[in-house]
Amino acid sequence: MLKNNKGITLIALVITIIVLLILAGVSIALVTGDNGLLKQATRAGAETQVAEAREMAIMDVNALIAQYYEERYVNKQASGTTLEDNAKEYVVANLGTVAATRGDYYEFDGTDTITLVPLKDDGTEVTGRFSADNGTITWSDKVVEDEEP
Repeated sequence: MLKNNKGITLIALVITIIVLLILAGVSIALVTGDNGLLKQATRAGAETQVAEAREMAIMDVNALIAQYYEERYVNKQASGTTLEDNAKEYVVANLGTVAATRGDYYEFDGTDTITLVPLKDDGTEVTGRFSADNGTITWSDKVVEDEEP
């Protein structure tokens, strides 16, 4: 008579361990690979910082343009006194003060160029030039050159 053995064989145990190792390898590759979750999370964080800085600059420029028109037309302050002749000059004259408090977001060069402080995830710098006609800012990416010592 045959004995009725209960339990698992060594072969079944080895096959189970091999399947678990394959699953673990695939999971680790999905998390840490070139297109893995960790890299995607880092990339998303960098893009969020750039977008936040961009929105902060847009809001500040538009607020200054609105302030110019309010002083010019609502408060009826004549041009040529202390008010600049157009909105762009007003923004240029006042954005430096606002930008000084926004050092983590953007820098202003005193003309019409805004440079975002956070770099994009590939290391490029984002700069914007604003137009006072409608408050739009045209953004462009500039590759940052490594400085040689």
